[in-house]
Amino acid sequence: MPFENQKFLSGSIYTYCLVALLGLALYLFFRLVEPFIHTLLVSMMLAAIFSPVFGWLLDACKGKRNLAAALTVGVIVFAILLPLVFVLFALVEQGVDSLSAINTWLTQTDFDKLAASLKLSSYLDWVQIKLPFVHFNDIDIQARIMEMSRTFAQTMIGLGSNIVRNASEFILKFLLMIFILFYFMRDGSQMVNYLKYLSPLREAQEDSIIDSFKRVSRGVLMGCLLVAVLQGIVGGIGLAFVGIPGVFWGAMMAFAALIPVFGTGIIWVPAVGYLLINGNWKAALFLAAWCGIIVVGIDTFLRPYFMKEAARVSTFYIFMAIVGGVYTFGMLGILYGPLILSFGMVMLQIYGEEYEDALVSTSDAGE
Repeated sequence: MPFENQKFLSGSIYTYCLVALLGLALYLFFRLVEPFIHTLLVSMMLAAIFSPVFGWLLDACKGKRNLAAALTVGVIVFAILLPLVFVLFALVEQGVDSLSAINTWLTQTDFDKLAASLKLSSYLDWVQIKLPFVHFNDIDIQARIMEMSRTFAQTMIGLGSNIVRNASEFILKFLLMIFILFYFMRDGSQMVNYLKYLSPLREAQEDSIIDSFKRVSRGVLMGCLLVAVLQGIVGGIGLAFVGIPGVFWGAMMAFAALIPVFGTGIIWVPAVGYLLINGNWKAALFLAAWCGIIVVGIDTFLRPYFMKEAARVSTFYIFMAIVGGVYTFGMLGILYGPLILSFGMVMLQIYGEEYEDALVSTSDAGE
């Protein structure tokens, strides 16, 4: 009997020691990769999104995984990442020029004469009668717009300075991402199988989590980001046609496309108003038709197509996940938010399935 107790005690000590050492090893490993954790996560998402491309290239290369992985990484780099870098630098340059032009227009424009030429006084008087609590005379719209544009200009200048200052770090992470992507593509299936082997969950539950990750990566992220990028590109072309810097305001339109209901209208509707105020009614009509039909049409027809794989996730929840992700993680929150949302939902589903009997009995007892 004492021997059995000693054996049980030694077994317990071994288990506790093993768990403690495993926790220490995982903690040290996390500290090791922490400076590059975002690079790892983004690489993982890109690998999940482009895994069908890798599968097609693997068949075309007759099973040569190294060659197929290298070609897939080449597609990602030259089709997405490099254009994104060039757009980012052009975005900063055009952003500063655009905001400088706005400040010049605000300081040189006499808004009283402008309101008189557009015959706005009668409309303002009507609004004043209907809404007597609104005092237009106390609202210095020009000063407030100038203050906002000045703050935005300082932000853009700071962004440009950070890009130049952190160029070496960006290049290092870019090269690291390419390196990680290659191995994720080549050995991704083996890595997933090994993680499934270590996981204590049932195989069906593991497959559910992996399927959720792929569905969100390809569905929600493609549906949100790709459609927003397409709207930004097409909107930027339309803005360039009417003489408005297309790269900067097209990028702003892409960001605005992530906002439900209002979307790209936050950018192109004021642009149409600006053209009308300056008497360019032909350009204003062209821009309104271009954005109202083509840009809005992209969202109407393409978003449901890309979102069909993630149809189980409500658009409202996706929007809240994106907003919360951006607030918590910065711009990468656009990627992290929907993934965290999906992971939470699939874990709640697994919990509900695992403890269904207990939950049903508790609910019946409460009634």
